[in-house]
Amino acid sequence: MKRPDLSKMMVGVQDLPTLPRTVLKITELVNDPKSSARDLARIITDDQVLTARLLKLVNSSFYGFPQRIATVTGAIVLLGFDAIRNLLLTTSVFDLFAHKYKKARLNQEKFWDHSLGCAVGSKVIGNHIRQDKVEELFVSGLLHDIGKIVAMMYLPEEFARVMALVTEQNILMTAAEEAVLGYTHAEIGQALAERWNLPPKLAHVIAHHHHPRAAGRFTLEAAVVHLADIFCRALNLGCGGDAKIPPLDKDAWEILRIKTSAIEPMMAEICREFEDISLFIVSSP
Repeated sequence: MKRPDLSKMMVGVQDLPTLPRTVLKITELVNDPKSSARDLARIITDDQVLTARLLKLVNSSFYGFPQRIATVTGAIVLLGFDAIRNLLLTTSVFDLFAHKYKKARLNQEKFWDHSLGCAVGSKVIGNHIRQDKVEELFVSGLLHDIGKIVAMMYLPEEFARVMALVTEQNILMTAAEEAVLGYTHAEIGQALAERWNLPPKLAHVIAHHHHPRAAGRFTLEAAVVHLADIFCRALNLGCGGDAKIPPLDKDAWEILRIKTSAIEPMMAEICREFEDISLFIVSSP
């Protein structure tokens, strides 16, 4: 059977979700050095759903602020422009791919749990190695497998064959994707990120989270997501599509320089934070 062409698939799917107008406006403001917290708050408060979700999340145990944050402006001042944009992007992505059919929704939830676990894992690892933009790592972890969701929804027959091959041969999903599609979820995810005009760093990390060295100047970020993916597989957080743990990339381990004694505490922290945030990210306001 002829393999679907990736570029044609991305162009041909007319109903492929686009980012909400509010998120696009927020991105523009974040990239504008002249923007103020008041400007950003004005855009967010025009969207009641985003406002409710933002305030719900910043007041959750995930952040653990000692005082209650009552205003969007207060949340922006505390977290910063980039963190706010990334959080709202995160909550919006879940809505974009919501499926109305129960069976498909249950399958999606397993993938989203894994992706959310990887997001939390990326944040925990980022904090451990003292990276500044941990919210950026969080979003990279969340979207690292977005290509699987796209394939599930827009290439259902091919996706079913991929899953069948994974089960029959007990192989990694990437190997099954190559055999059935001729490309992987990482490539689909990169194409979607580019279609959404997301930052090049994010697109590169999505594309190369299995092989971080190939991410070039974003190798460190890709290595963080790569290790977070492995941690979440080991912890059985959600489902990545197969029953195997991807091999640890030697370059990624050397780049991150994490001591083996730190692994167990980090995994325990991932579990705690995953439980905290899953209640607020996935549920509606």
